[in-house]
Amino acid sequence: MWNKLKKIFTAEKEVEDITSDNAIATILVRAAKTDNEYTESEQTLIDNLLSNQLNITLEEAQILRIKGEGLEAEINDNVQLTRIIKQDIPYEEREMLIEQLWSVVLDDDYRTPEENKFMRVLTHLFGISDVNSAKARSRVLAKK
Repeated sequence: MWNKLKKIFTAEKEVEDITSDNAIATILVRAAKTDNEYTESEQTLIDNLLSNQLNITLEEAQILRIKGEGLEAEINDNVQLTRIIKQDIPYEEREMLIEQLWSVVLDDDYRTPEENKFMRVLTHLFGISDVNSAKARSRVLAKK
């Protein structure tokens, strides 16, 4: 709780310095932390997602995830992060990002109300319909 209060009253990182890759890593980390558990399995999944999506090595993906962990602690506003992502990621590819977010949320085979709320907000911010988000979630569940 102290950290949340501290974040409210401290200045946030300048968003000009954040790339869309950093913003994606940050959003993925935030999805993993939404249920207040950030497991090694989720970290590995994020590394694999970043590596595949950005066509980088696992080591580079791990570095990007670690940077995302730092940014997640510094930036409160999902709107800023999604705005950065939307500048570089075309609409057609954002549904894939929603699917990746669902895979992180569903990694532990359990959805909390906080995770559902987080996904509703992100889906809306990315301009993806609830129907397409549900389809993305179904694709993730079918792979499990």
